[in-house]
Amino acid sequence: MEQSQKSQNALFQVYLRLRPPPPGQAVSERFLTVEEPGDDAPPTHITLNPPNDNRRRAVEKFAFTEVFEEDSNQLDLFHGTGVLPLVEGVLGPQGGEGRDGLLATLGVTGSGKSHTILGSRTQRGLTQLALDVLFRSISNNILDPATTTSLHATVAASDPSEAQVMSSQMFLDTMYGDPTAASRASSRAPTPMVGESYAPPPTPRRHLQRPSALPIVPDISNVTVDADSNAEYAILISMYEVYNDRIFDLLTPAIPNKSTKDFRRRPLLFKSTEQSPDRKVVAGLRKIICGTMKEALMVLEAGLHERRVAGTGSNSVSSRSHGFFCVEVKKRRRSRMPTQWGGSALTIVDLAGSERARDAKTQGATLAEAGKINESLMYLGQCLQMQSDLGNSTKPNLVPFRQCKLTELLFSNSFPSTSHQSVPSTPSHHHSSQQPRNPQKAVMIVTADPLGDFNATSQILRYSALAREITVPRIPSVTSTILAQSTASHYFSPRAGRMSPTDTERETMEIAALEIARMSEEIDGLRAELLAEQQQRLEVEAHLESMTDRIMEVEAEVREECFSEMEETMEAEMRRWKASWAQEQDKSEEHIDRKLEIYTRSIDACEEDKENTPVRDISLESENERLRREVEILRREVQGRSPSKGQRAPLRDMHVGDLGSQMEKMRVSGGSQRVASGGSPVKKVRKLTAKKWDMMGEDDDLL
Repeated sequence: MEQSQKSQNALFQVYLRLRPPPPGQAVSERFLTVEEPGDDAPPTHITLNPPNDNRRRAVEKFAFTEVFEEDSNQLDLFHGTGVLPLVEGVLGPQGGEGRDGLLATLGVTGSGKSHTILGSRTQRGLTQLALDVLFRSISNNILDPATTTSLHATVAASDPSEAQVMSSQMFLDTMYGDPTAASRASSRAPTPMVGESYAPPPTPRRHLQRPSALPIVPDISNVTVDADSNAEYAILISMYEVYNDRIFDLLTPAIPNKSTKDFRRRPLLFKSTEQSPDRKVVAGLRKIICGTMKEALMVLEAGLHERRVAGTGSNSVSSRSHGFFCVEVKKRRRSRMPTQWGGSALTIVDLAGSERARDAKTQGATLAEAGKINESLMYLGQCLQMQSDLGNSTKPNLVPFRQCKLTELLFSNSFPSTSHQSVPSTPSHHHSSQQPRNPQKAVMIVTADPLGDFNATSQILRYSALAREITVPRIPSVTSTILAQSTASHYFSPRAGRMSPTDTERETMEIAALEIARMSEEIDGLRAELLAEQQQRLEVEAHLESMTDRIMEVEAEVREECFSEMEETMEAEMRRWKASWAQEQDKSEEHIDRKLEIYTRSIDACEEDKENTPVRDISLESENERLRREVEILRREVQGRSPSKGQRAPLRDMHVGDLGSQMEKMRVSGGSQRVASGGSPVKKVRKLTAKKWDMMGEDDDLL
C-alpha cells in the first residue's frame, strides 16, 4: 500500500529493464537479483549485492513500478511501460484537449538505452512503435500538407515558439536529395551487438540516402487508441539535443565557419514568447509537418545523423548529448470556419549515459563532454530523489529543476499551471495560455546491466528508484555497540554487583536513546549546514557566472579602447611621417637646385676663359722643336765622321732646302743599313766614336 501511494505521488513512473548478456561473453559475477513477486503480479523489487572486494557495503533493495528481466522484448516494454496511455493522452478525449506525455530512458553507457528507445536495424524501438500507433489511430482525420492548402499557414500562425514550419516534402528533398536513390546509408547507431562493426555516419553536409526498407518487427498492426472522430489532426516533428548544457536544433543544417572551415549550429534559447508569456518554449526550432508515418521516420533518421556520438572505452557509439524527439499533435474541431489549433505533444528523450573517465578512457573534448553529462545526470538524480518525497513530506518542497537545461526541460511541465502562474513547460508544447493545463504524464525507463559496472549501476539505481531500503547492514550500528559494551560492563564488572535483567535492559535502553537523540541532533545540524553550503555554492556559481560575463564585457571594452588608441597613434605617426617626408623632399630639391646653379656658373666661366685666351700655333711650335732636334742629330753625325772621308761642305753654307734633302737621304741610308745589318741606328752611331784629335780639329776649324 505504501509503495503504490509513492508511485502515484511520483512525477515519473519509473521502470527498470535488465540488459541480457551478449552471446559468447564470459559470465561474470551477477550483482542484481530480481525478487519473486506474489499472486502472479509483475516483479517490482531488486536486490543489489555488493561484490566481495574488502569494502564494507550494505546489501540494498530498490523498488520500481515494474522490473523487466533479461528475457523481456521490445513488445513487452511497449505494453508494460504505459506507452499506449501516453499516446492516448496526447490525442485527447472526445471534445477535449490532450495531455503532454514524456518518455525518457536513463542508464549507464552501454546498458541498452538507445536500443530500447530507438531500436536497431532489425527491431523497432519504442519511438517507432509509438509513431505507428499514433498515425494509425488518426489515419482518417489527419491532414496531409501536400493536399491541404491552408494547413502550413494556419499551423505556423498558431505556433508560439517562433518555429520555422516546413512541409515534409520540402525538407526530405533538401536532406535526402534524389528520391530515386534506393540504397540506404548507415543510420545513427544503436548500441552494437556482438559481431557487429560500427561505421561512422556520413557527413550531414551531403545528401543522405533514402532508406529502402524500415524494420517492421515487432508488429502492432492490431493495436490502436481512441481518438476524437470530430476533430482534424496535424503532426509536427521537431528534434533537438542538449550538448554541453546548450540546446541545438538537429533538423537545421549547420552553418560553415569561414575562419575555422568547420560546421557549427547556432544554440537556441529556452524562453517565454509573446504567444506563451506564462510558459517557456525552445524558440526558433524547425518543425516538419508530416502526413504519413514513413515521412516521420525519415525525419527521425535525418535528425539522428546530426546527433553527436563518439567512441569511448565503454561504448563504441556513445551518445555525447541528450536527444529530444518531439511529436506535436495539433488538433481542431471540424467546421466550415476553421478554429485555432490546439493540442499537446509527446516528447521522447534519449539521455546520454553516465560514465567514469577511468573506464571510458576519455580525454580532451570527450572528457569535457563526459563531465557535462555526469553533471546534468547528477542534477537529474537530485530532482528524482526530491520528487519521490513530495507525497511523504508535510512541507512543500520545491524540486530544483532549474539547475541545468536537462532538468528544466524534463521537469518544467510536470506541475499544474494556469494562465496566472509563471511556470515553464516542456519545450515545444504549445497550448493556449488562457486555459489551465494539466501536468504532463511522464514515464522513465532505467536500463541496467547486471554484469556491468557495480559502482555506476548502483549510483543510477539509488536516485532513480521509487523506494530504497538497506536490508543487511554490514557495518555494526551504534546502538548495538553501546548495548554490547553496557551489558558487558554490568555483568562482568568486579565492582558492581549482579544486576537483574530488567534493570540492565532499562539502563542500556536509556543510554542508547540518549545516544540516538544526540546523533539525530548532530545529523539535523549537518543537514542544515549541507543545505546552507549548497545554497552558498549556487550563489557563488551564479556570482561567478555574472562576474565572468562582466570580465568578458570589460575585456571587450578594453580591446575597443586599445584599438581606437592604436588607430589614433597610427594616424598621428602617419601625419608626422608625411610632414617629415615632405620637408626632406623640399630640402633635397633645394640642394639639387644649388648644385645645378654652381655647375651652370662653372660652365659659363670656362667658356669666358676660352674666349679671352689667345690661340697659339701649337703645330708650328712642335714643328720647330722637331727641326731643332734633327739639326742637333746631324751636327753630331758630322762631327763624328773620319777625316779620311771626303770633305763635306760646311753646315753653315748649306741651304735649308739642301739640309732637308740631305737629312732625308741620311734617313734612307740609315734605314737601309739598319735593315742590312739587323741592328739599330743608335748602335751604329756609337761605333763611330769621334777621336780626340778629330774633335780638336773640328773645333779649331769652326773657330
